[in-house]
Formats: sequence, structure tokens, C-alpha cells
Amino acid sequence: MPADSGLQTGRFNHFATPQVREPLAGLSARRWQGFKSAVEPDTRPRCSCQNPHPELAECPTVLRAREAGPLNSVTLPPSGERGERLVGQRFGSFIALRELGRGGMGTVLLAEHVLIPKRVAVKVLHRHLAEEPELVSRFLAEARAMSLVQHENVVTVYDLDTRDGRPYFVMEHLEGQSLAAFARGPLEPRLVVELLAQVCEALGAAHAHGIIHRDLKPANVFLVPGPNGRHRVKLLDFGIAKRLVRLEGETPTRTGVLMGTPEFMAPEQCGGNDVDARTDLYAVGVLGYLLLTGGTPFSGRSAAEVLVAHLQQAPRPPHEVRPGIPPALSAVLLRALAKRPEARFSTAAELRAALEASISPARTPAPIPASGFTARVPVHGSLGVREYPCERVGRTGLFLRTNEEPPALLSDVSLLLRLPGGELPCTGQVVRHVTAEQARAWNMAPGFGVELRDTSVTFQQSFARLLAGEKPEASTPPPAPQDDARAEPVLREFRRRLGGDHYTVLGVSRDADADTVRAHTREARNRLEQLLALPLSPGQRALVQRALSKVAEALLVLGHPERRVEYDAELRNLDGVLRCLAAGLTVTALEECRRRYLARHPATEGHSVLHLASGDAFRAAGRFSEALSSYEAALKVDPLHLEALKRWHALRVRLRAGANPTADR
Repeated sequence: MPADSGLQTGRFNHFATPQVREPLAGLSARRWQGFKSAVEPDTRPRCSCQNPHPELAECPTVLRAREAGPLNSVTLPPSGERGERLVGQRFGSFIALRELGRGGMGTVLLAEHVLIPKRVAVKVLHRHLAEEPELVSRFLAEARAMSLVQHENVVTVYDLDTRDGRPYFVMEHLEGQSLAAFARGPLEPRLVVELLAQVCEALGAAHAHGIIHRDLKPANVFLVPGPNGRHRVKLLDFGIAKRLVRLEGETPTRTGVLMGTPEFMAPEQCGGNDVDARTDLYAVGVLGYLLLTGGTPFSGRSAAEVLVAHLQQAPRPPHEVRPGIPPALSAVLLRALAKRPEARFSTAAELRAALEASISPARTPAPIPASGFTARVPVHGSLGVREYPCERVGRTGLFLRTNEEPPALLSDVSLLLRLPGGELPCTGQVVRHVTAEQARAWNMAPGFGVELRDTSVTFQQSFARLLAGEKPEASTPPPAPQDDARAEPVLREFRRRLGGDHYTVLGVSRDADADTVRAHTREARNRLEQLLALPLSPGQRALVQRALSKVAEALLVLGHPERRVEYDAELRNLDGVLRCLAAGLTVTALEECRRRYLARHPATEGHSVLHLASGDAFRAAGRFSEALSSYEAALKVDPLHLEALKRWHALRVRLRAGANPTADR
């Protein structure tokens, strides 16, 4: 946002009266002056937020007087509330460690589980707001909305409860930075589209549940580190989200009250009219405009000027503001910023498809024989394979057509290309999904794109010959190349690793965290991929491809908490199971994994009960070593039994620390 805009980024939730809303339909000079007077009072007391708002009416923490009064007739929070100490207090099973931030509605704390090393964020409603039923209802609605969406690009909510009459909810702790902190200036178009595509995914998931966010802005988009140095988007703050279909007991948002951030509000929001999914898509257009150009499409000396601009002015095309922005991308944003909702994109998926298509260079695929070719891909978690119709895209890309569920985005896959001239093994990474809806918009088949890892000249030549239908010349085979001595030290290490489990393949301990797993995966890939540039013998090249495939499989399992916890259960790796819980695996997901484990091992079900009871008896008698052995025996037959895990972990920690285990009983 321009530094001289004079606007705050807090929520804008006033202009509720008809005499203020009326001028928005058509402003004369006289009415404009009256409008400015109504929304710009001379008396501007400070609020009690961590970052006070110069415009008090823009602060969502301010409580209006029960009776109608002037705009600055408000109830401020008690002066001592901001100094209250929440650190060290207990919220359910979590102890608050430190304060992460303080916003308009509540305080966010970093907290840790009392038994397992799991860290979360706890949002607690401000004490003075807990006395207002409408604000309590809004706070609870925020937690319900986030828990209802359940999407990888939306922050996850674990629990909702009250403490001393103040509601709070427990959500995943994110390590990273907000988009507001990340985007200090214009960003490259490809990065902008990558981020906006994930925002569209999050909004699409919310819209599918009848939830309209209404406050999309950089401060509510959080970036966490993702694979290969990319960013994963997490959408935050559903505090003013609107439920199109309310649950029983929910309080509706008051009609005629404008809610949102002025720079990002759609015209129908500015006029206090009904909103729908297209309202959020307008905000995506504003966000994209800001990320590409460094400024919002409309600015002004006051919030009122910005609202009127949304209603009446046409935005300047982004590619005119900043040369270098693709005109096609500029056109997509201008359509998202259309004044009338029916002129915008109808769904978040449609907007995402248009964004991605706007920066995709026109490709001329390599000629494909009439017979075409296919790619066989192993199915994770089974011994089967799937065979997909395939086409080449560019020099190192493939597109595999399917109407079924594709492999996970950014996952690594092993492929056996069945070409007209013969078979060619290779590996690649899934870099794009094309849904049925996107395929219809782009006039193509649904499926997924794969970027090949082997980019050597030898591989490309073999690919081209086999694709053209040339058979290998068996009569005069070229002399077999000798093993490359430079590759042998690395290959010798991986020959040893490949005989072990996934932890051994990556060279990590069995209690390694997700960051360590990803770091070792990157290191292994880099070392192996560098070998592909050497003149390897066929045996060496096959070993490199096999090692890359095993590394990819190890990351696919260990990089996902649910897949990893089931794998650790098979290994009886209890430290790994605890690590998955610490990484955010929910109790519901753990129980589902346990159900599948017991289905695979039906003979073990129920055997843990006796060992668990024996452990409790030994502990009650003060025979702690025997109690620990009994808990371990219970977990040997049922390694995902949550109660057994809790008791075993708590007792082991206290025995190692030399504390008296009876102290917490």
C-alpha cells in the first residue's frame, strides 16, 4: 500500500446508518462534504490495540454504547487489561509459553502440550469483549468456520473451549511470515500467480462450505516454508466471515454494517449489499494488483474516498502501472475487479485457472506418433501400477491424462515410459494438477504435469529416438561405458542405504522432525542428480535412478504425518509416532490410522488392554520400571493407542529426569 495513503489495515466496520450509506449510490459535491463529515469526526481518541488506529471507528475492539450515539461514543477496554499475564496459564491440555501477538479481537499465545512436545497457537478473546454476546458469537464463528473448511491452505483449528468465562480456540502454530511482511515491493508475476493460486484454493474450499471470508488482505495470508524453497499459503482470520447457511444458535451478521478493509472491499461490500463468493474474488484481484505493482488500485486521504473509488472509478491496468507484467495477467485481474459481480469470475477455481493460463507460455509439443505413448506409475501404498496416456510438453515436461485422483502436488514419482521404440525408466516431480473444471476452461483433458529430473543430453537423445519409433540397434551395440570412478563413493554409500528402511535411505534418525527429513531429502537428491551429468555406466545410471526413486518414496511417507505414523507403527517406532503428533497430527487422524493398522493386524486388537492395566497397577505400587515395560508391551501390539502413548511417554520422561512419577498422578 502506498505510504501516503493515510489508510489503516484494520477492519472497517462502521457506516451503518442510512444517512451515511445513501451518498454511496451517487455523490454530489454537497453530499460528499456531508459524507466526509460523518465519517471523519474531529475528536479522535486512541484505542487500546497494540498498534492504535488513528481512526477510532476503524478499530474492531471498540464497543459502541448500547444507545445510539455519535461515532466517537464508545466503551474502551479497561486500561489494565493489556498488561494481564496469560503466559504460564493453562488452556485445556496446553501451557502458554509466550505471547505471539495481540489483535483486535484477542491475544494469540504460543503454547505446548503438557505431555507431548506439541506446540500450538491459542487465541483468547479479550476480557472486555467477552461481555458482549455479539462479539463472543463472532469469535466462536471464526473458530467454527476454520474448523469446517479443513484445507491445507487454511490454518487448522484443534479445539474450542472457555477459560474463566473467556472463549479461546487452539490452532496450529505456523512458522513463517505474513504476506504483508514478505511483499515489501512488487513481486515477479510467476511468484504472484503461485501465491494467488493457493489463495484461490483456500477460498474455494471455504466457498464450498458456504463461507465468505470478506477480509482477504496481506496481513491475513501467512507463508510457511514449502518444498523446494517454495511458499505454502495459509489463510487466516475468519473473524468477519459470513456463513451463507447458518448453523443453529449462530448469530447473523447485522444487516447494513460494512465490514472489511477499505482497500480490499468489493463494491457490493462498500454499499452494504449482499455478498457472495465473487466478493472474495474481487479481493483476490486487489491482492494481485498490490503484489504486482506495489500499490492498491484505489487509494485516498480517507476510508470514505477509497470506498467511493471502489464504487465509481475504473482501476488503471496493472501492466500500465508496471511494465513487464503480462497483459494477459493484467486482463485477468481487471476482470476480477469488475464492478458488477456477474462480470467477474464465477468461482475461485475459474479464477485460478485463468491466472495460471495467463503466464503459461505457448508451447509447441514435440510431434507424437499416431500410436502415442503411455507412462506407468507405481501406486503409493500398494504393489500395483497405473498406466496413463501421456504427451510430451517442452523439453523436460510430461502431461499425464487421467480423470482419477492424481499423485500429490510436488510429490516425486517413478515412471516407466512405454514409447513406440521401447521402454525408458525415469523420475520426475508432479508440478501441476489440471482439474476437470480447469480442463473445460482450457479446452484440454484433465490430468497432471510432471517435470523430469534427468535433463542430460544422453537421456534426451534416447527419449527422442524411442518417441520417434527407432528401435535400439541390437546387431551393433555400442561399447558399454566403464564405471565412472568419481561416482563410486556416492553410489557405494547409497548401495548400503537402499537396503534399509526409509529413515536409513535418507540418513536420518527415527525421531527426526519434518524439517530434517526435507533437508536430508534435498541433500540426497542434489548428490544423486549431480551424478547424472557424468558419463555413467548403465549399471551406475540405473542405480542412481533407483536411489532417486527410493528417496522420493521415503519423502512421500516421512514427509506426511498420517503416512509416517502408519509406517512408524509397522516399525514399532514410538519416537516417530510422537514426532508425528508434535507435527500436528490430530487425535481424529491418529484414530483413523489406528483403525487401518488394526485392520491389517486383527490378531493384536485388544491385547494391549491387559498390558495397559498391568502398567497402571505397577505404577500405583511404585514399581516404575516394570510399569514402563508394561506400557511398552502394550504399544508393541497396538503402537497407535493414544492413552498408552501418553502414559509411556510421561513415565519415560520423568524416569529419565529422575523425578518422582507419583508426583503427577
